Amino acid sequence: MDVRSTISMKPPHKVSTHAPLSPRMDYNRSMKNTHLEHLEDDILNSGSTGGFTVVDFLKNFGLLLDGRKSELSISTKWDGAPAIICGTDPVTGQFFVGTKSVFNKVDPKVCYSDTDIERYYPVSELRSKLKACLEYLPELGISGVVQGDLLFTQMDCAWGNIGDKQYITFTPNAITYAIQANTPKGVQVITSQLGIVFHTVYKGETLQSMDAVYNTAPKYNSTKNVFVATSELSKVSKFSVRDAAKYTAIINRATGSLKRSSQFLDIIQEYGESKFIIAVIFKQFFNQRIRSGLSVSNTQKVASEFAKFYATKMDEEIDKKKSEKGKEKYRIMKKNGLAFIVRYEQEIYFTVASYISVRAAKKMIIDQLNIVKDIKTFVQGRPSQPEGYVVSYNGTALKFVDDDFRRANITVIKSWAK
Repeated sequence: MDVRSTISMKPPHKVSTHAPLSPRMDYNRSMKNTHLEHLEDDILNSGSTGGFTVVDFLKNFGLLLDGRKSELSISTKWDGAPAIICGTDPVTGQFFVGTKSVFNKVDPKVCYSDTDIERYYPVSELRSKLKACLEYLPELGISGVVQGDLLFTQMDCAWGNIGDKQYITFTPNAITYAIQANTPKGVQVITSQLGIVFHTVYKGETLQSMDAVYNTAPKYNSTKNVFVATSELSKVSKFSVRDAAKYTAIINRATGSLKRSSQFLDIIQEYGESKFIIAVIFKQFFNQRIRSGLSVSNTQKVASEFAKFYATKMDEEIDKKKSEKGKEKYRIMKKNGLAFIVRYEQEIYFTVASYISVRAAKKMIIDQLNIVKDIKTFVQGRPSQPEGYVVSYNGTALKFVDDDFRRANITVIKSWAK
């Protein structure tokens, strides 16, 4: 149902086809949380190691959603923005705020005062948000360094009606959150100066040398002026017997396809040049289809269209070159790349099959996790699911995000980035 009529808001080489899946290297273990990758993209980012990681994630989810013990740590991915880094600078001992640019190796933008904010951040709306953070977040008693996503400042909140009930709403990015006004959580939002959700702790002797510590989401209590939303997923709904069997079958398909494409997944990490590494092109290909709303379900069709996508990318690069020498370089690269695609046609088929099966399992997981929620969410006035989830396991963190959100997110204009 379109609820825009019911919610009104106003401001206040030949590869072996049976290579085993085995871990090859540690991935994503010590890094800043500046960008999380989608589950299915890990097979393209990390080759056979990514395949091993993805299968481990899926098997652990099978345990969790069957009511058994799992080693996964799951947090709800709020659609907050901008990202806020804050806490106590380990060198100066002073409280600071900033965006992810506090981690810059050159010219880190660490703000200890309003003057720093004025100097580093020229966009007026971002300035006002950071000043609110600098004024009120010290109330939380943050002793280390943490990362969160800003949900609202008071000027961002609006009132809305859904049916005969009144809600307080805020839209930090693509998703509008609506909380019933006469509930304890609603009263907290109404009376707070800002809202934030924390999800990452950092450890290190300096800001520039810090690493994210996964599986340890920081926990703070709300204060009079700061509404702290929880990212921790406290309850999950179990699979039905039928869904559990379906999920297991999908994992088995994914595992089989990954075994038959694992060595190829390692080869494409290095085949190509610069931005035309085949693994990179593959990732661009899949993400373009998803964000354009094109189907990623017919293995044969999707696999055959990859060659067209690659050829188009190369043609675009050829057209950009001014000299004949520059054009010829990419003509040769295109010819060799298309020959490579033909040579590994079967392995490409199983790579696509793996990607599709992983996405099918991920969709079942997201749908199951979405059953339990207590805050209404909307995208462009229509009811939506939450953005997704961040899942940590064995030192690796990956995101499970709904396709509808991925499409909606690219159309959002970030007012703080204008």
